[in-house]
Amino acid sequence: MRQVVILAGGKGSRLQERLGGLPKPLIDIGGMPLLERQILLVKHFGFSQVLLLVNHAADFIVDYCAQRNNWGLDVRCINDGTPRGTAGATLAIYDLLDDEFLVMYGDTMLEVDLARFHAFHARDPEAAATLFLHPNDHPHDSDLVDLDDDVVSGFYPNPHDPSRYYRNLVNAALYWIRKPALQPFVERPGLLDFGKDLFPELLTKGVRLRGYISPEYIKDAGTPKRLDRVCADLASGKIDRAALTHPQPAIFIDRDGTLNEEVDHLRHHEQFQLLPGVEQAVRKLNESDYRVCVVTNQPVVARGECSFADLREIHNKLDTLLGLQGAYIDRLYFCPHHPHKGFAGERPELKFECNCRKPRTGMIEQASADLNILLESSWLVGDSSIDVETARNAGLRSIQVETGYAGLDERSWAIPDFRLPDLAHSVTFILEDFPKLLDDALQLTASVEAHSVLLLGGQSRTGKSNFASVLRMALEQRGQRVVVLALDRWLRSEADRTPGVLGRYDLEPVQVFLQQFASLASAMTVYVPGYRRSNRTQVAAVEGVEIKPDDVILIEGTVALALSVPQQLQTYRYHLHMDEAQRRLRVLREYQLRGFDEDKAIKIYQQRMADEFPVIEQLAGDSVRLSMPGMQP
Repeated sequence: MRQVVILAGGKGSRLQERLGGLPKPLIDIGGMPLLERQILLVKHFGFSQVLLLVNHAADFIVDYCAQRNNWGLDVRCINDGTPRGTAGATLAIYDLLDDEFLVMYGDTMLEVDLARFHAFHARDPEAAATLFLHPNDHPHDSDLVDLDDDVVSGFYPNPHDPSRYYRNLVNAALYWIRKPALQPFVERPGLLDFGKDLFPELLTKGVRLRGYISPEYIKDAGTPKRLDRVCADLASGKIDRAALTHPQPAIFIDRDGTLNEEVDHLRHHEQFQLLPGVEQAVRKLNESDYRVCVVTNQPVVARGECSFADLREIHNKLDTLLGLQGAYIDRLYFCPHHPHKGFAGERPELKFECNCRKPRTGMIEQASADLNILLESSWLVGDSSIDVETARNAGLRSIQVETGYAGLDERSWAIPDFRLPDLAHSVTFILEDFPKLLDDALQLTASVEAHSVLLLGGQSRTGKSNFASVLRMALEQRGQRVVVLALDRWLRSEADRTPGVLGRYDLEPVQVFLQQFASLASAMTVYVPGYRRSNRTQVAAVEGVEIKPDDVILIEGTVALALSVPQQLQTYRYHLHMDEAQRRLRVLREYQLRGFDEDKAIKIYQQRMADEFPVIEQLAGDSVRLSMPGMQP
């Protein structure tokens, strides 16, 4: 990388009160002129020559560069004279251009991995230019670009056709350009802009342009409001953290049943409707440091029920609906494959076992490579058991929402780290509740040592499974291996139960395990059963769990405090409680999710209050009583 052209000739009319007579590129951002920040960025990535196209108050820029000894670079300030537009100004110095160069706008604050951008550009030597593209929070009034794979297929200037749905890909005004592509325009008179004129004309002539999509920080600082936002982002560290040279935490979100209403084999954009609160939830994530990635299985393509064009229109609608509320997705990945054959109209070339179809982790791995994702700090939010298994396979924290399938698909025995009502509650939990809970759990478990047992009991639907996950994560953060055993796995089939809450559980195998653990000298495998909530039946030995002598065993469940732990094991006893009015709503919601009508759900709640509530309260005894926030019904 050698040469960058910085278009620094703007007057900055909208910033006059802030500039004090200085040219726009010298606007102060966090104690340093914007221009200097741009030059230091390109220097960091190995550029040796800067062509500064200046105009208004150019002497100030020339003097400032001289004061800084040009930062040790070959900096040339060139007065671009009569305004010609961004492309026109660059064409005016055609003879000074390298065969390949970077174009940067002088009013743009950016923190971009220019080496990664250039590597992408270099992979296609036939492309005339590579445009830096990104989603933003106002696509409805931005100039948009569309791609086929990585090749530019269309430009859509603002204003847009209100009857269409558009992909949220905005031209961010940062380009790698190959000089020969400009030659036909050298003698073109009048104003010529890269985004509005030159690139669209190249496209109509069949010239290849590529699009590089990145969520890195690049924002126009050309108005007081935008400048204030950039300065705030810099002060908070958000700009530095956004660079892809730093590992990025991400929230992976399933599509159907999580973002939008579950429709059996959704195949047309008219069927696509966002669930309540989704736009606001995604916008909150956009305002945080988390990247937002959608990962979705779309076997409808392989089955021949939906074309790639149809799928693109569905995703364009998703982008458009989110964008109208100031929200966006950083990257969307879909798997079009399906391993099973025999469907009318199926596409044979897509019928195979792939690595991208969840619960396999190909889409997560691709996102990790594209965005430098820090998996251990990332989450997956989805409505199905397959989403939970995907998270486990990829090393992500998992949230199963109670929309869509609500986990009742029962295609996997993987247990989610957390169950929450919907995406909105999940986002609040991730951003606000979880950090506080983790801090509390670190204090609560400070004295817990290896080869001990934690029992976590309480009334049903008080959040025991969720809190057990927080306790586990707190202990793991200190390097302790933890095995969580959920007593709901030992629920008896409905036909085998005896009266009372204790009669619903088969606790004997758990008691036997505790005796074995007390004298455990080497690793052992415990085979745990499963329980199908949909039909209330137990399934024997669905998974093997390895237990080691130095593990901490955390047993959670309504009747956990009824277990007898051998004296040689250090035991910690916790009882989780919640406001009864809220718990009642959660119980009713649980049974309605299982298909019971409201009257039946109320009857079950009343029965449990009679035969369960007093027993569980008595079992609590002198246990540590806890409550968990973020558990709204």
